[in-house]
Amino acid sequence: MKECIIHFDLQERNGEIEKLRGLVMIEEGKKPTAAQVLDMLDMMGYKAAIEDEDHYVFAPASGNSTFDKIVVKKMDAGEESFTPDPFLKAIAESMMEKNRRFL
Repeated sequence: MKECIIHFDLQERNGEIEKLRGLVMIEEGKKPTAAQVLDMLDMMGYKAAIEDEDHYVFAPASGNSTFDKIVVKKMDAGEESFTPDPFLKAIAESMMEKNRRFL
C-alpha cells in the first residue's frame, strides 16, 4: 500500500474556495477511485455524493451542507501525480465524435 495525497477545492456556498488536502491509501501503480476519495471526504466530516466520477467532482449529500461542491485538483502518490483535466477530456471526446462521422 502507498499513500496518495488528494488536493481538492472546497467551494463553499458563500462563494469562498478553500484549498484542502486529504490522504488515501492505494495499491502500487494504481490511482484512487472516486469511491476511495468519497470515503476520505466522509472521514474528514464532509457528507458528499459523487457528482462526476470521471472528473472527481462531489456534491453535498444533503441540502443543509455548508459547501456547494468539492473538486479534486491533483492526486500525488510521490513520484507520479494525476491531475484530472476536464478540458482535455472534452477535446478528446469531440475529436472522437468527429472521426465517427466519416466512417
